[in-house]
Amino acid sequence: DERALILALPQCLAWLDVLDAADRADVRTVLRHITRGQTLDVQRFGAGGPVHALANTAELEEYTWLVAGCVGEFWTDLCVRHLPDFATLPAQDMRALGRAYGSGLQLINILRDAGADLSAGRCYLPADALTAVGLAPRDIVAQPERLMFIYTHWLGEAGLRLEQGM
Repeated sequence: DERALILALPQCLAWLDVLDAADRADVRTVLRHITRGQTLDVQRFGAGGPVHALANTAELEEYTWLVAGCVGEFWTDLCVRHLPDFATLPAQDMRALGRAYGSGLQLINILRDAGADLSAGRCYLPADALTAVGLAPRDIVAQPERLMFIYTHWLGEAGLRLEQGM
């Protein structure tokens, strides 16, 4: 898939050039945020090894915004510009809802992929929350029942954000 994307890059760049200036700027901005989130992933988790968790809720919130919340804002901005009657709420409120929806979707991805991520040495659930229940990231696979409080909390948070977006 990555190879196909790289091969399509000339067409993608040509398409970017034909967008109007505001849309082009928004595409560049959202790609910059997503790339920053991916870069942080590499910096925080490296190339595998022992399981490492995000330090705290702030890091989790930053990650969910960089890779998905900003996408909700992006689409909201496009709709405001190209579909002026798409919502009855002010654009600023819609942007916040788009952000919540995107970050909620990313939380669902994190919870769904938790097992595979742990196998790859990544835990997106905050280390400080794990410590509060006496759990280290490396112990989650052996003692998943101890994770349920944290898992349920973030599942509820994801649900609230998705509901806001809807």
